[in-house]
Amino acid sequence: MVKLIRFLGLVSQSIFLQCIHVVGLLAFGASFAYGWFKLPSWGVPIMAVAWGVAADKFFDVSDVTGLLDKAQKANERGGFLVVVYGTICIVGYLAGAYGRHHYGARFGAPAPKAPKAPEPAAPENEAEVKKIEEK
Repeated sequence: MVKLIRFLGLVSQSIFLQCIHVVGLLAFGASFAYGWFKLPSWGVPIMAVAWGVAADKFFDVSDVTGLLDKAQKANERGGFLVVVYGTICIVGYLAGAYGRHHYGARFGAPAPKAPKAPEPAAPENEAEVKKIEEK
């Protein structure tokens, strides 16, 4: 239990560092848009791996990682960054889908109107027309 709490703390510290460096915010924004436009959810893990690998290989976050030493050491491992960006992308996707759902409920299309009652059929012969006129 203690190891799980430490791991969650380390992940949250790393998410904080990635958001300070703006790369985490870009990943969150991209996954938010992914959820907002109702794109398939199977693309979220692909996006998380892509962001994690890109953050590990291309972005130097050493200028802000001095804030938290343990998170800095964990960020040096590429697999850990995939977990971090997986968390960021999943939360962003869910936030986008949730926002789209509530935006549509509040500002979307008006409620559907009740269907009209069917009109009575026209009489087929003269006898039926006379019965209707007599009434």
